[in-house]
Amino acid sequence: MTTHQKTVSLGDRYAETTVVIVTVIALLAGWFYKSSVENRSVAFESDGVSAALPAGWLRSEAEGDLIRTTDRTSAGFPTTYAISKLAVAADVTPARAASFQTHDRSQQLTGFRVLNQQTVLVNGQEAYQVSYVFVESDPNLTQADIPSVVLGMDYTLVTDGQAITVSYWADEHEFEPGLNRFNRFLSSVKF
Repeated sequence: MTTHQKTVSLGDRYAETTVVIVTVIALLAGWFYKSSVENRSVAFESDGVSAALPAGWLRSEAEGDLIRTTDRTSAGFPTTYAISKLAVAADVTPARAASFQTHDRSQQLTGFRVLNQQTVLVNGQEAYQVSYVFVESDPNLTQADIPSVVLGMDYTLVTDGQAITVSYWADEHEFEPGLNRFNRFLSSVKF
């Protein structure tokens, strides 16, 4: 019986390893590309306030807001960022201005409850953070949707007789995963 000696070339020896390495590199490149597309932003400026809004989100000017931008692809309640501006007296603190906003929210939102309040720094400036929860239901009576529990967070800053409030609203299941993106948006706000 004769045995055949199999010769293994250098290419055969490393082919499996090369396929794994090329696959990992392609997956990483795809992930970086996906992240860059998702994190694109569009410059916005109105009434002396500028920010980098997420690209692809629906923008509107709601009553009392300079801008409101909404992620239409969110599950449940659509994730929303808003910036509002209110004229205040020169001696008003961020905490006092935030209390005005909180009072308005308690009158307008169903099941509104404050979860936490504290003084924080935003871009090196003193701000007042208010975290809260409310219930949002579809006003369309023909829909049998279950109401959504929405978590919200407002950052109120005061400068030159103006109170600027930057808000973040998201479905309770989307709030934590979207917090880093909101923080990038918050740090882009300039006035």
